[in-house]
Amino acid sequence: MSDASDRSVVPTETVGPKIARANVALRLKSLRDGLGLSAAAVAKTMDWSVSKLTRIEKGEVTVQPLEVRALLGHYHISDEHVVAELSRLARLSRSRQWYSRHRLAGAFADFVAFENEAAEIHVWQLLFVPGLLQTRDYARAITARTLRTDPNDEQVKARVDLRMDRQEALFERQRGDSPPRVTVVFDESALRRPLGGHEVMARQLDHLLALAEDPQRFVFGVAPLDLEHHSGLGGSFELLKFAGTHDDVMFVEAAAGYDFLVVNREETDRHNALFKDLLDYGRTGDRALQTIRSIRDEMRAG
Repeated sequence: MSDASDRSVVPTETVGPKIARANVALRLKSLRDGLGLSAAAVAKTMDWSVSKLTRIEKGEVTVQPLEVRALLGHYHISDEHVVAELSRLARLSRSRQWYSRHRLAGAFADFVAFENEAAEIHVWQLLFVPGLLQTRDYARAITARTLRTDPNDEQVKARVDLRMDRQEALFERQRGDSPPRVTVVFDESALRRPLGGHEVMARQLDHLLALAEDPQRFVFGVAPLDLEHHSGLGGSFELLKFAGTHDDVMFVEAAAGYDFLVVNREETDRHNALFKDLLDYGRTGDRALQTIRSIRDEMRAG
């Protein structure tokens, strides 16, 4: 492989550990495929199991920098720029993050990691205020109701603590040089649903209005109850967009914990168009904020 083609293997960009792992996985698989080598043949040469190599190439596990260098040697990659950059990404992918202490698993674990690195977060929510925007009281009320248990239950506390940590991580990144922007469209019914009681909901709406004072970081829309051109009835979702070359990631939080991630570009493009519809046909800007204020005032009056 020539130096010129080697240098095209790894784009230099600032990424977090989740995207770093995805980049390493993608590039290692691309290199193997480009050489026409089977996973079994490479695993045998490296004295690995085929499962280990497959999981590395799928981004399911991290790989040590020394293993990356050995693998690149087997692929005859001589460009030290490529070797150094992939080794750096492998090292970065293994760094511990704040969410490690929550012992997450499955699609939700991947979602939290991706969300923690997204440059833009687009949320359509049909049922409730999204977790990134919830007050602690509202979060306790909705979580207890979802789990059908007491608000003081340990499971409730664990889930609420994670939600608050996700928020703090977002706010910390928003204080940096490249603040991620969060755009949320609420169905009006979600804003009118008094989870935790009218006063808890009123304070939740106060919180949304406070966040909306910084439109560089938070933008809100409302799909009113009488909206005819309603594209969001198929269900809620969160679209994550990244500053580098990584494709959009969509997270769908389903009932009974059956969450899933979608990275298929056709599906994410379709939901990007759906989200644009919700912004185009719903209430945005001052009209959206006035709707939130009006509902807040009704909560307090009732």
